[in-house]
Amino acid sequence: MEKSHDKRLMWVKVRMAIVMAVVLAMFAAVVGRVYYLQTVELEHLTEKAHDQLNRSITLKAKRGSIVDRRGVELAVSVEAPSIAIRPRVVKDHDATATALAQILGLDYEEVREKFNKKARFVWVTRQTNPSHGEQIAALDIKGVEVHTESKRFYPLKETAGQLLGFTNIDGVGLEGLERAFESEIAGGEYRIDGVRDARGRTLLTDDTPDFRRFEGDTVVLTIDERIQRVAEQALARQVAEFEAKAGYVVAMDPKTGEVLALANTPSFDPNHFKAATPDDWRLRVVTDTFEPGSVFKPFVLAGALQEGTTTVDTMYDCENGGIQIGKYRIRDSHPMGMSSAATIIKESSNVGAYKIAQTMGRERLYQYLRAFGFGRPTGIGLRGEQPGVVWPPDRWAEVSFANIAFGQGVTSTPVQLVAAMAVIANGGMLLKPYTVKQIINRDGEVVRENTPTLVRRVLSEDAAEQTAWAMSLVTRKGGTGTKAAMEHYTVAGKTGTAQKVNPETRRYDNLWVGSFIGFVPAEDPEIVIAVMIDEPKGRGFGGVVAAPAFHEIAAEALKVRGVVPLPEEERFQFPESEESVFKKKPKPDAPIELELAETRVGPERIVVPGGVPDFRGLTLRQAIGEARKHGVLPRVEGWGRVVSQSPPPGEPILGGEELALVLSPSSWHSLMAEEPSLGPTE
Repeated sequence: MEKSHDKRLMWVKVRMAIVMAVVLAMFAAVVGRVYYLQTVELEHLTEKAHDQLNRSITLKAKRGSIVDRRGVELAVSVEAPSIAIRPRVVKDHDATATALAQILGLDYEEVREKFNKKARFVWVTRQTNPSHGEQIAALDIKGVEVHTESKRFYPLKETAGQLLGFTNIDGVGLEGLERAFESEIAGGEYRIDGVRDARGRTLLTDDTPDFRRFEGDTVVLTIDERIQRVAEQALARQVAEFEAKAGYVVAMDPKTGEVLALANTPSFDPNHFKAATPDDWRLRVVTDTFEPGSVFKPFVLAGALQEGTTTVDTMYDCENGGIQIGKYRIRDSHPMGMSSAATIIKESSNVGAYKIAQTMGRERLYQYLRAFGFGRPTGIGLRGEQPGVVWPPDRWAEVSFANIAFGQGVTSTPVQLVAAMAVIANGGMLLKPYTVKQIINRDGEVVRENTPTLVRRVLSEDAAEQTAWAMSLVTRKGGTGTKAAMEHYTVAGKTGTAQKVNPETRRYDNLWVGSFIGFVPAEDPEIVIAVMIDEPKGRGFGGVVAAPAFHEIAAEALKVRGVVPLPEEERFQFPESEESVFKKKPKPDAPIELELAETRVGPERIVVPGGVPDFRGLTLRQAIGEARKHGVLPRVEGWGRVVSQSPPPGEPILGGEELALVLSPSSWHSLMAEEPSLGPTE
């Protein structure tokens, strides 16, 4: 009995020992685990706990705006809700997916698939309608988050769409000015620290930063939204009426090089760039080249006038509308006999243009074409600009020489044509065109400003004025561009109907580009406009398909810029004979250098060390002419006659300054009697 009791007692002791051993082992394991977690894994677990509890949100600041010259917003950033889920946190995937799909208008299966992803954070949709964000936030579903993001918005839709370009969903510029000025427009990034509550929502723990410190700069364009809008409307109307392939418009201030409108069809809305193709958003006025056709003829006349090899009333035999060159025959659209150089421009004689070109020869014609800017980029600063083609004269056959004289066998962009035409409009100076006027930071300070850039002087004022007068005949009775004529204003222009090479046959085919390029008022130009209609149905003469659009755009431009008609005595004179209007101008003793380097015409130049003249009482035309004699292009405000100037008369213009003239119509009538006629009546 005692043995049995001893055995049971021993067994109890053994079991107690085993239990104690197990307990001690477990305790040792726990202690060891605690030690391990508190030492070896401490840093890792601390970071993990921090990540689970705390959350840092990195946000991108508001992107800078793009505005027109008057401050009208063309591209802005607005707040938009983006919807995200945390699949591991959402309890009922099916019900949540159904609710989100109904509110967002998405396919249920597409939304449900997002819950199957292993990622901790998944976007359902980004930058949706604000009402969608409000409805989803009201559901208060754990694991469903509504984030506020910055979305790029183009309030005027298609207006200047190709010029503006667009950004991706993360606000990075991909095309157009959005891409070109990405570093200036893009805002900086900032981080906000916070903690998560039990529902996974982020609560801010730090003070909210001053978001404005990170905002991007605003880009101020030279574009005038009013002129741009009318240009696009007029262009679309002509393209539709003549069932054309496309159309192009460029408008520029000839005195500064500021581009006032750039348009091409078909139109493009950057708000919906995903539905478009690269062809839709390409800015064709700088990327596409064409044979200009007869709009080239004024440049030939201008070069010959500058060289002194012709006058506007020099007579040429236009061979009754046709001339044989080897096996080729050059033809006019209608028979012409003996005609003056001015009439050749007015009625657009190919034969006559060739004969004018012959007076100065191939080499000099080539030099003038290059001096006008053909065959090289204008430097407008837009992506994809093409230089066009002007072959050197040693590659010209005689028939090529003839073709080039009337704009075939060379190519150019619409922007090049407008920049070259501005030379005739502004008195002979080639200016670099530009589309960005200023860049302004978040505090309203101008951090960069573009000013007119003189590339070179191409013509004397006399040669430019005579060419402008000859071009004014084009819009008068008997000219080819009468549909561009305007009441109370003299329009100088040139029509063109250029035959295109068929890309399939590589031959000139029944494809045409109808164009009209000109400026108004002809005596003191305010705007240069080129209108080109690509492949209109039928032959599509430029005077028919393009001139009406020019008229509509020019009328709006003159109205919005406050240009009043000149008094009759200051307008060009047109004798019935159209001959002997100008006396023959002698060739300048010192020929104009056609390859001058670029010169910035702006405040950094030191000019007029002896003091500026008194401009008060002068018309704009006279004031600019006087200023040019001193090598400066003034900044002008208002219209009418000069009423004040800075610096004052007799004071020098020093580095960092500019000549500023203020004009007012108030002095117009009192001074008109003292003003001699500006018309070319000598």
